[in-house]
Amino acid sequence: MILPNTVYHIYNHANGRDNLFAESENYRYFLALYGKHIGLVAETYAFCLMPNHFHFLLRTRRCENLLGLKNLEGLGAEGTKIKERFFSQQFSNFFNAYSKAFNKKYNRRGSLFQKNVRRKSISSESYFLRLFAYIHQNPVRHGFTPFIDEWQASSYGLYFNRNPLAWLNTEMMEDRLQSIEEFRMMHQPKPLRKSV
Repeated sequence: MILPNTVYHIYNHANGRDNLFAESENYRYFLALYGKHIGLVAETYAFCLMPNHFHFLLRTRRCENLLGLKNLEGLGAEGTKIKERFFSQQFSNFFNAYSKAFNKKYNRRGSLFQKNVRRKSISSESYFLRLFAYIHQNPVRHGFTPFIDEWQASSYGLYFNRNPLAWLNTEMMEDRLQSIEEFRMMHQPKPLRKSV
């Protein structure tokens, strides 16, 4: 279950050898749906979409911060509590909407994503910072591109180009780092340590 006011690494993979994204329009549409379903209920700090999997680093909002929003399912009867499955349902709605559109466009059937979105709660600042860099480094690690700044389906470049996505919170990292050079340095691959 995805809980309120919690930092998460959210990730998942396509079923089998399938891809989640067949063309650049798919990436754009996926992010638009993410903004619609998740952008109102979470602050997102980093993301990376690759052909067969994705990663998001986010914090779900506090329940009291959601009460003024319209058209959100799952509000408690008094309007003061979020039902247990509210955040998980938002993610389910997001993935279902994308899967249906993708299946229709490419004339395919069945589940697009592996069952159940994967998530890890993040409690330490050092792990948060390592994960932030790891998410952006993913396309290089998996061989999709040789350079981190060449991958367009990632939030990495949005930290340099004044973020056009309303749901991406770049200010939080800008406040933590001294300069854009420090931002670049944290994304450099770390050399493997030799065992002695």
